[in-house]
Amino acid sequence: MQNIAQITAAFAILSTILVAAPAMTQNQRPPSVPRTAPNTVFGVTRQSGNCPSNVKLWTSVRQYEGGGEFTVIADTVAIAGAARLVRSTKKLAEFTAPLKSNFASCVGQATSKEETENYYSFQFRNRNVTFRVQLPPDTASNPSEISYKNVVSSRPAIRWAIAD
Repeated sequence: MQNIAQITAAFAILSTILVAAPAMTQNQRPPSVPRTAPNTVFGVTRQSGNCPSNVKLWTSVRQYEGGGEFTVIADTVAIAGAARLVRSTKKLAEFTAPLKSNFASCVGQATSKEETENYYSFQFRNRNVTFRVQLPPDTASNPSEISYKNVVSSRPAIRWAIAD
């Protein structure tokens, strides 16, 4: 009986992703850095060294029937050199960039308390900033997946989707 429940849950997740995937990827271009100022700000909690007071993101959401697609670009160029992707899975994207000399001594972090932004975090240490997107585990009613992760204009860029 438990096996049937597991198979049913797995089928529900898979069918939701299969239905939502064409809508998520249809006519999608790589994101580009907006011409407007970043619309999300995270305060940096300093442990030691000279740290920036905050880090900024461009975030956008595209709602569709059955879910939503989120695009986030971290404005690391303001505080660091060019980013590079260092780890990734369907649920994780992690980028690192060398901090500019005036922030190279920074040890700290930046996270958000906002529910829609708590998947994003920054770590400052070892002369680098690490930007991480970690999606939650799938549930039968809320599967999610990172569909794009790359560097755009020297900045980390991620697109991910979640089904309702």
